[in-house]
Amino acid sequence: MLDLVQSLDPRAALALHVLLVIATVAAILLVAGALREPSRDGFGTYESGAPSGQPLRGHLAAQYFLIAVFFMIFDVEVAILFAWALTALELDVPGMVAATVFILVLLAALGYLWMDGALETAPEKRS
Repeated sequence: MLDLVQSLDPRAALALHVLLVIATVAAILLVAGALREPSRDGFGTYESGAPSGQPLRGHLAAQYFLIAVFFMIFDVEVAILFAWALTALELDVPGMVAATVFILVLLAALGYLWMDGALETAPEKRS
């Protein structure tokens, strides 16, 4: 079996991979369609638990969106630091210096966001 896989032309391997992905997605959609309740319209409640209804009117607080974006940014940075941690012994002192600078830049960005008030979710106090 291993010889067969290694002897495949790269284009044939790509075509096989694409066909397997298409078959997997089609199977997932068919099973999900078979398991779905026929009486439900649309997706119903989604993530927030609030029933869907009329579109929202008025102002939406952007603070929660900003916090989600900041979380995603810093979460990606943690993934980069995890990859660095796996090779920390091989990178020696230059790798440690680079990681330290990277962490300091992240802390400076977090400090700036904190001091700027971008992480505040409470309504502003009116004086």
